[in-house]
Amino acid sequence: MRRIKGTIFVLPLILAALCSQASAQQSVASSDVPKEAGFRLKGLDGKFYDTSEMRGDVVVVSFGATWCTPCTWELVAIEELKEEYEGKPVKFLWVSIEDTKRTTNGILRYYVKDRRLTIPVLRDPGGEALTQFSTGARIPVVVFFDRDGHLSAPVHHGMSQDIALYKQMVRERVNALLGAQTEKAGAHAATK
Repeated sequence: MRRIKGTIFVLPLILAALCSQASAQQSVASSDVPKEAGFRLKGLDGKFYDTSEMRGDVVVVSFGATWCTPCTWELVAIEELKEEYEGKPVKFLWVSIEDTKRTTNGILRYYVKDRRLTIPVLRDPGGEALTQFSTGARIPVVVFFDRDGHLSAPVHHGMSQDIALYKQMVRERVNALLGAQTEKAGAHAATK
């Protein structure tokens, strides 16, 4: 009986430790990720989204799943950032990596409607797009493309429970990419 009580006490501590580890943020420099990485995926709206056709915009892509609690927190942050960058050359996309048999488009549409998402939601059920950027199992995975369509390292894994901290990290990356394009344009104009 004493052993059962000890197990009941220790088990929640182990689970809490695993959850906090799973939701930790980490940026990983991916030297294996090609600069020309990209994808063409179909959205729930029926349109195809091709990162190579989004040149001119900074593109922020988050890969996640409906069952992933940190992904849900991250979606709140991404949706707020989309509103913050409205009118600027920045696009936000969310990619569901879930199998279409388990998570049908209907289930995913309900999830999107329930959370009042306005960002495009795409499907990557086989994970082909995701595996270009991450071979790990931890989601969400966030990738950034510069305005020339090149992948900007590092790839970001995980989500902090502090949404403000996460939003600040994304802001810094987006602003740096926007600033790099402005500097590049200024240098090009100066050489003419």
